[in-house]
Amino acid sequence: MNSTVLYSLENKIATITLNRPEKRNAISRELLSKLMSLINQVSVDSEIRALLLRGEGSVFCAGADLKEREGMSEAEVHSFLDSIGKCFLSLENLSCPTIAALDGDAFGGGLELALSCDFIILKKNVRVGLTETGLGIIPGAGGTQRLPRRIGTYRAMEMILSGKTIDAETGYTYGLANSVSDSSAYEDAKSFAGILSEKAPIAVRLAKGAIRKGIGLEMEEALQVERAHYNQTLDTDDRKEALLAFKEKRKPNFKGR
Repeated sequence: MNSTVLYSLENKIATITLNRPEKRNAISRELLSKLMSLINQVSVDSEIRALLLRGEGSVFCAGADLKEREGMSEAEVHSFLDSIGKCFLSLENLSCPTIAALDGDAFGGGLELALSCDFIILKKNVRVGLTETGLGIIPGAGGTQRLPRRIGTYRAMEMILSGKTIDAETGYTYGLANSVSDSSAYEDAKSFAGILSEKAPIAVRLAKGAIRKGIGLEMEEALQVERAHYNQTLDTDDRKEALLAFKEKRKPNFKGR
């Protein structure tokens, strides 16, 4: 039996692949458990420079496995929602940069999963949406909170209340996607991850942390957050290597120390 989630690591870039193409990569309890385990694995590996998230087959993720959900008791539904919320928050809180590469459609929980990543790359002709209101529910895995933060309150409200789907170009225009790929979102994501991996990894993680922690704070407090993160870079070997490389007119070789 094939694993519902796959993992690979190459050149310090990790890839997690949802692997239920026959079920449109719907999020079952088994898939969610394995996804959480892999996210935890990434969280303790300081050598990883970036994480890519993709889906096998023609759909990135269709959201929750509704057939499995239909057989759950009310208590089991609440437990599942708690677990999916914790999983997506753990993904969002990873210190390394995360990139969702969507070579297929993403609806409901599938889009909420992508929204938990720092960057989203959409393949041309892909469609995405938070379609829960058509099922008598609302997004329950962070969609009502993460989508407005990414694209603004009123566009998010339009998408969520109407349950409409949008294409990749519209997603880019809205600011939901960082870029649109003509051929392969995954290949474009790997190229971008390669660029990120060439930068000082401690600085990249601290910059991400400063941005995340500063969002929503008053400017004075946010600047204090930035300074605290900046100060942590001063005594790193990477900073010394950057100065030496500049002096010697060569490309720095960052070690993450």
